[in-house]
Amino acid sequence: MSYTIAELDEHLIGMGHSGTLNKVRGKFAMYKRASSVFLQKCKPIETMRVAALASTVHDDFYFYALPVDFNSLIDLIPQDNRETWDKAFRRPAGQFDLQKAVKQKTVSIEGSEGTKIIRINWRTRQGKVLHSMNSVTANGTWAAVGSAAGIVANTIFKVSGSASIEFDLVATGDGISNSGMTAVDLTDEDEVSDVFVSVYLPSITNLTSISALWGNDLTANYWSSVAQTAQADGTVFKVGLNLLKFPWSTATETGTVAPATIDSFRITFVNSVAMNNIRVDNIVFSIGRNFDIKYYSRYFFKNSAGTYIALPTNDSDSVLVDDDSLPAFLYELLKAMAHQVEGADSSFDIGFAENELKTLYPAFRSEHPAQRTKLVARYGSGPRWVQRRF
Repeated sequence: MSYTIAELDEHLIGMGHSGTLNKVRGKFAMYKRASSVFLQKCKPIETMRVAALASTVHDDFYFYALPVDFNSLIDLIPQDNRETWDKAFRRPAGQFDLQKAVKQKTVSIEGSEGTKIIRINWRTRQGKVLHSMNSVTANGTWAAVGSAAGIVANTIFKVSGSASIEFDLVATGDGISNSGMTAVDLTDEDEVSDVFVSVYLPSITNLTSISALWGNDLTANYWSSVAQTAQADGTVFKVGLNLLKFPWSTATETGTVAPATIDSFRITFVNSVAMNNIRVDNIVFSIGRNFDIKYYSRYFFKNSAGTYIALPTNDSDSVLVDDDSLPAFLYELLKAMAHQVEGADSSFDIGFAENELKTLYPAFRSEHPAQRTKLVARYGSGPRWVQRRF
């Protein structure tokens, strides 16, 4: 069940003594403020949603996009053959990172470049390394594409192994390629895997996109990726290390590629000015697993077209409250309205609403306890470690 903004306005008119809402300026923004406070204090089941993760989950790759309306995590659900022990445990960012090599089925809610993301460590199928990029010449030879220059193995800046391949971009379309590496059998990965590459970018100001080719050669029988304009988790390119994903499913085939003998790879950059000290490392083909995410949404409103929204814009928009959550939300609205109007009764209305909410919130949370996945942190080490839930 839900109520329209117009229906809740009728309640507010009576609760606010005035018989009108004419003194309220920015009414829809007031509804948004009240909803943000309300959703911090309780988790109404009307805001529960289930969506497929935008990306499949891969071994050893941890950064994934969240739904745009994400508020808090309830569950991470494998779409195929979930077992009774398939439960994700939420960890603090530092502990997730420190323990990712020894603990799995863990998640961490974090921020990246101003965007919320989820880090997931859920191992299902090890990816296949096409080239570890530890040497310019040890496994085929990395050569310049276009006018790229200064190709060397950098043993200081690396993601895995002993080095990364460093080079300079002189003009757009430059990059590096290798068509003589040891062939890798990617029959199982053919057209269903994703290609992951780690790229260090010293600057992003003049960079538009990055593309990849792979195949039996780079002239007649190869796959060409869709140009990527963001990182694998959907966040923008950043100065520093970027994890790129090139989906095989969206790539275009030229000639006829034999997936059992993939031995060639090329990566190129579209940029408007020269860029020095680009570093590329570790080319991996990985088959992911599909997951759904169950979560509480921060979108507390819905328009007449049925689209969930964060900010109402019309009196016909609906508020996702049922009769059991309606009273608490109305008193949050009353507080927001009284604070704004600042009339003779404002102090009384705010005090009255806060007093009512002291009873309403505990009663609601008792009947509808939050089902979010709580953060579990461990402190100390050895037999005396302490576990704490947040």
